[in-house]
Formats: sequence, C-alpha cells, structure tokens
Amino acid sequence: MLYYTLVITGIQDQIMYIVEVIPLTILPSNVPQLLSYFFNKKLEKGAIAEIPFGNRKVLAAVVASTPLEHQKILLKKTGFQLKKISNVISETSQVSNNQFKTALWLSRYYYAPLGYCLKTVLPPFFLKKGYGTLTQNSLQDIALPETRRYLAKPLFLLSGAKETLANILPFIKKAVGGQGQVALIVPDTSTLRYFYGELSRNYEVAAVHSGLNNKKLYEAWQKAGSGKADIILGTRQALFLPFKNLKLLIVDDVQHEFYKSDMTPKYNTPDLARVIAGFNNARIIFVSVISGVENYYRLKNKDYELLDETKPRSPVKIADMAGEIKNGNFSLFSREFKNQITSSINPSSQNKKILIFSPRRGHSGVLICRNCGYAVKCKECGIAFRIHKTTDLILVCHHCSRSLKMPENCPNCSSFEFKTAGPAGTQKIYEEVRRLVKYSGAEKIPIMVLDADVVKNETEEEEIIEEINNPGTSVIISTQMIFSHRYDVKFDLVGILNADSLIGAPDFRTEERLFYQMEKLLDFLPAGRHGQSKNMIIQTYNSENQAILTASEGTYKDFYDKELETRKIFSYPPYSRLIKLTYRHKYKDKASYEARVLSGKLKMAIAQMKLEQKIKLIDPHPSFVEKERGLFVYNIVLKILPEFENIKDILKYVPSNWSIDADPRTII
Repeated sequence: MLYYTLVITGIQDQIMYIVEVIPLTILPSNVPQLLSYFFNKKLEKGAIAEIPFGNRKVLAAVVASTPLEHQKILLKKTGFQLKKISNVISETSQVSNNQFKTALWLSRYYYAPLGYCLKTVLPPFFLKKGYGTLTQNSLQDIALPETRRYLAKPLFLLSGAKETLANILPFIKKAVGGQGQVALIVPDTSTLRYFYGELSRNYEVAAVHSGLNNKKLYEAWQKAGSGKADIILGTRQALFLPFKNLKLLIVDDVQHEFYKSDMTPKYNTPDLARVIAGFNNARIIFVSVISGVENYYRLKNKDYELLDETKPRSPVKIADMAGEIKNGNFSLFSREFKNQITSSINPSSQNKKILIFSPRRGHSGVLICRNCGYAVKCKECGIAFRIHKTTDLILVCHHCSRSLKMPENCPNCSSFEFKTAGPAGTQKIYEEVRRLVKYSGAEKIPIMVLDADVVKNETEEEEIIEEINNPGTSVIISTQMIFSHRYDVKFDLVGILNADSLIGAPDFRTEERLFYQMEKLLDFLPAGRHGQSKNMIIQTYNSENQAILTASEGTYKDFYDKELETRKIFSYPPYSRLIKLTYRHKYKDKASYEARVLSGKLKMAIAQMKLEQKIKLIDPHPSFVEKERGLFVYNIVLKILPEFENIKDILKYVPSNWSIDADPRTII
C-alpha cells in the first residue's frame, strides 16, 4: 500500500479531486513519499503538475486522482486540509507504468527517496522543449507483486571474453527472429564500442551511454520505444529505456564494479536487470569469466541455471620476489619474467605481444620520512600521496587528484630525509622496460602505457589499442584500463608485477576480487598454437598466500566452499544482506560522536524488538579512505539475516543526513 500525507490549507466547496503525486525532489526516506493535493479536474496517471512544497514549488508526477466526495470521511478524520496544485505542466501522461514500477522498486529495495528514484528512471531530456513523450506502456495499478514473483531466473553463462559474442549470438538470433527486442548491458563505453562494431553489421542497434547529449539519447529512446531497434546496447542507464516487446536481457561481465551506482539510489545493475526482465517477461542471461562466491551459492541452490563455455586456462607461474631479493635480484622483474621479456623482444621472435599489468599508476609508492616514519598525506582525503613524474617529481592523491610539489622537509618532524615505499607505478615500470629493451638491442619496439594519466579521451585509448593490434612485437604497461579490451586484444605473455597490492584492502570480498582480475588477465592469452607457449607470471612477496595460490591454480570451487563456510559463521552474504550507513562531517570528533549515537540507538531498538538473532551490527568505524572532499567519514554496517524482512522498522531511526547503501560492494 502507498501512504500519503495531507498538507494544510483551505479547500473551496466545489467539485474537486484528491490528486496523489510523487514530488520529483528528495524527501527523507523515512517520511511518506506520496503526497496528496486537490485540483478541480481529474488528472491522468503520469501527468506532470507543479505543486507547493514548503516555501517553494516543485514538479510532481501524478499517480492517481480520486473524487473528493469519496474521501470526505477520511479528510474529516484527519482534521487536515489540502493544498491546491499550483499548475498543470502536462495533462497527458509523461511517465509510463514500467517507469513508475521501476522507481517504486528502487525506492523500496534500496531505501531511497521515491521522487529521486523516479528522476533517475526518467531521461535527462524529460519535459525539455522539443522532446516528445514515450509512454507506450499502459498505465495501470503500479502496485508491485511480491519480489519472488517478478524476479526473472537468470541463465549464468561462464565464458571468456573472446568467446562471449559467439556464445550469446544464438540467443540474440532467437529473440530477434521472434520479433522481440534484446537489451545488452555492458560496464563501460570501451566494451560498448566493441559490441556495437560487431552487432551493428546485422542488426539495428540503439547505443546508450552517459556521454550522449540529449539529442542522441532521445533518438536512442525513440528507436527503442518504437521497436525500430533490434538491440538496445548500453551501459547501466540503458535499463531505463522504454523497451518494445523485450524478450532477452543480457548483462555482460556481471561482476564489474561499474555496475554498482555510487549515487542515490545506489542500485546494483544485475539486480535491477532481473526486475526489468521480470516486468517485461523476458529471459535474462548473466555473463562472466568467473562466478564469484555469491553467484556460486545461487548456482548450487539452483536459483540460477548454468551454461559453462569456458576454455582451458593458459599456464600460470608464481615468481617469489622475496626469494629474488635474497638471491641479489633487486629489479622490478623476477629473473624468469625478465628472461621471457628478453626472449619475446628478440629480433628473431616475430609479432610477440607483452602485457605488464600494474595496479598502480604514477612513478613510485608513498613518500615516507626516514626519521619519524610519517607518510605524506592528502589533507582532503587523509590517504598517502603517490609519487608521479612530470618534468619533476610531484605528489598526487589518487582519490581526489590533488597534487603538490615534493616537500623539502617532513611536515611532521621537519626532517630532510625521505624514502619511498610501496609498489612501483606504470611510469617507473616504463623506465625499467626501456632500459631492458635498449640493453637487448630492440630500441625500435613500441612501449606503450595505458592508464588514466596518459589517456585523456576515447580517441587516445583507441589509438593505443590499434597500435597493440598492429603487426610486430610490442610491450604495453597498463592498469585495469586494459580489461575492457579483452574481447579483441591478445597477448603472448602477461605479467603481474605486484599481486600483493591486489589483496591490500581488509574487506571480506578482497580475495574474490583478486581471482576476478586474474581471470580477466588470463582472458588475454589465447590457447597456444603449434607448440607456442603463452603464459602468465604472478610476482608476489608472499608466494604461500592461499588466495594467490588458488588464483594461480584455478581451484575456485574448493575456495568457494570454504569461503561459504566462513561467511555463514560470520553472517556475511549470501547468508545476510548488508546495509552500510555513512555519516560525513568536517570535524572528526563530530563524525565519530554522531556515529556512536546512532549505533547506540540502533542497538537499543534491536534489543527492544528482540532482533538480536536477526540483525548483527558492526560498530562504528572510520572509512578505509578516512576523508572525502575534506569530510571525515564514519560507517556503521548492519547484517540483516534472511528471516527478517521489515528492515524499514530499523532504518526509520537513521537521520536524513546519513546515507544508506544497501548491498554495498565493500564495508570498509
């Protein structure tokens, strides 16, 4: 049931209608999201009105109009009177039934303001002059069925990137051949460009991403809503398009971090995709190179169907860098990796492609005072600067991009003695590779860097990828930016310079993120032909680390089973639902105090409602990145066990100046 608030003013004695609306503005999530006003005519569902709201006027979408005489008893009981709608912007429907339902689901599932969810669902050109309306869906009752009734059951396709297109094409052909539409959701524009180039040869494709202007986006909406487009291809916002007879929805690279929205409503794209598929009675396919713990659990429980199309892995070797140092090798490269690079760039070796993967951009690690051990930190974020090299060495914050000159003395103790610590970045690796190439007499071999410092736009990125694919031997040093090109780029040798830095963050999902990145890197290595050896080398200072050993051996099933046992003991997903509550303030003491106050209120409420066995609370703690934009950040995490569903009974105690993140990617 939807609840509404009656707001005070006078009602004249004439034929009137009570109009229920969703204000297209932010209301605190713990107050009613549907408001009631009166008007002298019936307004259509989806119509847009201007309403008085406090001391200002805001736009609102009409949900229902009821004759006043049907509500007289209710009005008398409440003792309140209604305000009149100020103005009608559009008497005809501008919001479709599916848009209403999607917004309502987002609001309920992610505990976000309903009006803000509706603004998220509506296109940026909504109500702007020169753009028509697209509401081909009939506007019926927007009440949602139970979650289990409208969630589509996914087919989980395990597939390497280079085989993904071939594996999904039969499903696409079947859907389009049956006069249906297909939606293919991808994590980024680089992946979008690849699929567009392949699919647009045989199908009418509407491409959607955040970089489109209103004109281009409107054209894509028209193609989708009219049924002209066979395939809607886009990043996560493509889910909000007005589909015409959607028969198949595919989410590629389903575990990608870009699928989690970092803005309210903080939705997770695969979960929303299941809902959209359910609304449209469409089939849904999740695609990934690896299942991950929670999807493995769902596959075991038959919540998902499995289609395994993975190929045999290329060999993976571990290089023990601690042992290398003991044996006198202080280079960035292990002896074996250096030998394989040297062999690959030898003039007798033709058309060898080498990828050196570094999780870090920049030159060196952090700057540390030799006297007191202080690491020079960003005042805005509280995290250590990393050293970059332009004309001179500078310090750059990788969180907010703030930069400053290298200090002459320590800000903490005034000492003039500094040292660097931490893994090398792409700039330093480039210098080392140049020396190695020069020493080998192969100076003409292209050495490229692909990271956010070097690449400023899509054109520059595509130029580097084109150079990689050109005939001849080449070396590329890259961060995670290379992952989007697994579909059409191949390497003969892949090296991870510091795998330990992939495990750094103390979060319960850290190890499976390591596996995910390892498998993506293996995706670049096609099976060797004619006896050619193609392999990956993992450099680590902790060669006995179980996560790195598991990643190198590919024995994920054993790890998943053990990990599920551990998560069950500590009530982590999939055995609970996480809710992260976050507070920010410019003063650390204030942030800490407010976090303790709310934690105390929540603990008291949990105890009074006797929910100790259904809700677990992780005490307030500073965020892993202590500050954001100069504000100190504190988190409280709730673990909600499956048998408890009335989460709003607890979240009503959360003040409106806290943010709520349901199903967060990380709890730190």
